[in-house]
Amino acid sequence: MDKQVIHFTSEAIPNVEIVENAMPLNVLALSTLFKNNEIQSLNPHPKSELKSFFKQFNKLKTAGGLVYHPASQKYLWIKRLGYWDLPKGKIEPGESSKDAAIREIREECGLTGELVLKHRICSTYHVYELKNKSILKKNNWYYLEYEGDLTTTPQTEEQITEVCWLTEVEINECLKNTYPSIQEVMERAFES
Repeated sequence: MDKQVIHFTSEAIPNVEIVENAMPLNVLALSTLFKNNEIQSLNPHPKSELKSFFKQFNKLKTAGGLVYHPASQKYLWIKRLGYWDLPKGKIEPGESSKDAAIREIREECGLTGELVLKHRICSTYHVYELKNKSILKKNNWYYLEYEGDLTTTPQTEEQITEVCWLTEVEINECLKNTYPSIQEVMERAFES
């Protein structure tokens, strides 16, 4: 899977295709504009154009994380829809992003021990089409530690088929079959 990028800028970026009018865009039409996975929208006020762009989407906020088990030196991963992923899910009304991350990790992986949120890694965004609506999904990612039993249970109603504790070496293999946003989370998680 390739990452697709839209630059909202007031100065041209060399070798990146320019689109004259980025509004309104829907996700399916947008995907046909990419030749090298990048386009740019030039505007003297790129921040206001970016805000207008975001207004075109239904927004969905989620939270999840990279869970480390210090005793085994392994990380928690899930397999959903044939791709390796990190556990995450929708933030409920009135729920904080941090609380949602802990709840979703527990639900999707069947963890029963203590999960301790250590720090925020980053936020990622992606867009997709669902029932003829363009969705902008913001994922808030956290680094957590887990002190419990390594027993897991995949939440099959969320189409999770596997939950695994993996070493860093094993994770490198998973990164070949995951989403660009998860690759970005992993890059950011191990920056120092």
